[in-house]
Amino acid sequence: MSDRIVPPRRGWGLGLRLGLLTTLVVTGVMGVVSGTQLAGELRAELRERRARLGESLAPLVSDLQSAVTREDVRVAVERFHASYVAQGHAYHNLVVVDSSGRIAIDTRDEGRHGARDLLTAAVPLVSPAFGPQLVELHITEDSFDFSAERARRWRDWAIHVGVTALLILVLLFFVIRREVTGPIERLLGGVRKMELGYWDDMPSPGGAWEVRWLGWRFGALGLELSRTVEHLVAAQRRAYAAERDTHTESATPEPGDSPRPQSPDSQRSAEAIAWLRAQLERLRSADPGDSATRALAESILDRHATAAERLGLSELRVSLEDAALRVLDPDEFLAISRRIEAERPRLDALAQARETQIRRALALQGVPVVEISHRVKHPAGTLKKMHAKNLTFEQVHDLVALRILVPTETDCYHALRVVHDLHVPIAGRFKDYIAQPKTNGYRGLHANVRDTSGAPFEVQIRSLAMHRHAEQGPAAYADYKHATRIEANQWRVEPWKRVLALFGHSRRHRANEGDAS
Repeated sequence: MSDRIVPPRRGWGLGLRLGLLTTLVVTGVMGVVSGTQLAGELRAELRERRARLGESLAPLVSDLQSAVTREDVRVAVERFHASYVAQGHAYHNLVVVDSSGRIAIDTRDEGRHGARDLLTAAVPLVSPAFGPQLVELHITEDSFDFSAERARRWRDWAIHVGVTALLILVLLFFVIRREVTGPIERLLGGVRKMELGYWDDMPSPGGAWEVRWLGWRFGALGLELSRTVEHLVAAQRRAYAAERDTHTESATPEPGDSPRPQSPDSQRSAEAIAWLRAQLERLRSADPGDSATRALAESILDRHATAAERLGLSELRVSLEDAALRVLDPDEFLAISRRIEAERPRLDALAQARETQIRRALALQGVPVVEISHRVKHPAGTLKKMHAKNLTFEQVHDLVALRILVPTETDCYHALRVVHDLHVPIAGRFKDYIAQPKTNGYRGLHANVRDTSGAPFEVQIRSLAMHRHAEQGPAAYADYKHATRIEANQWRVEPWKRVLALFGHSRRHRANEGDAS
């Protein structure tokens, strides 16, 4: 299979396609409506002409009703026919059909039998010359004037539709050029510059807000890619340039390598743990439809699950989040749980294989390893990430994650080099929190890579000091996740309520800092 990405075949431009389709739809609707109206008017005029033609036979009908012999009928018909021919009609014919359907009298000129654009009418009557049965008097005359008028009106209709279509197309060209194709061309120009390496130079394309938003997203993506590449290059330089310490502990303590903080109150911690476990059992056994249970579940997700993490009980936090989300969204939670459980054997086996492969590669490169562990993301965490980032189950890159613990900071970069030599990095999914720690002090390397089959997974690399600082110190998981938490009830509220909720959380956080000081 070729890795080359084939661009789409060039065709008609968006502006031309949009203009032609819009013009076709508008003029098509207008043409059908006006054409139907014109056809109806012409049919009504034709019926009116036929009625007048039949009424013109009234004098002849009167003569035939008084005629005694067929010769009287023939004389009256020919006299009436001659008078119409004398008036200048190019074609005129009268036919008398008896009750048996035979033509009794016919004034038709054989030489003009094939004349076109003719108008006919028929009048039934009773004449003594033909007995008591009904006979029909048929009249046919030319309608050249009506045909010419009809052709002219259809020609005017076609010209009107054509001129309207042309005007619509011209106006649409300027409108689409200003609002659509022009901004898109500027957007494509910025993308081409990104392809040439100018990732952080995306001008605003203008136009509709969707196009401006797309330009902003491209700019943000380019900036993120640029920063990711800078971090990767810097990380690799540090990995190759730094002299790796061969001891399992560095002589100089790393930043964050401070003594493990002691619990301020063991008794209160024990009581808090007991209370959290009691709430977990309550959530697991309670009816999800009960309002009090739902309120407790929201409270658990909002505050108490993070408290379990601060107490060093990661498994309790996971259980609390799963139980709370089972109450708040039972159908979706059950569906994602079944999906994860169905995938767990495969994911565990896959993680074990990746762990063995990375451990062997680290050993070959002489990188000391304290521990390599893996985890499959729990249902609540998976569901929250899918909602927060609008992802499908297959798009969650950290569904399986490996954590590599090494003795020193320098070993972190050597381990990163080995991971990137072994697996393909995913652009935009690398974070160097060692060079640029989080605001709460968290440090570590987070890399998303693809294995040989193309499946994505996450690798976290920490030194021992970083790990202790992250798990028990002020940069604990609960602290930095709490700062970017998306509360459960925000999944089911309008965007403006989400903004208000986050604003309220920010105010509470500042108030707590003021109280602490």
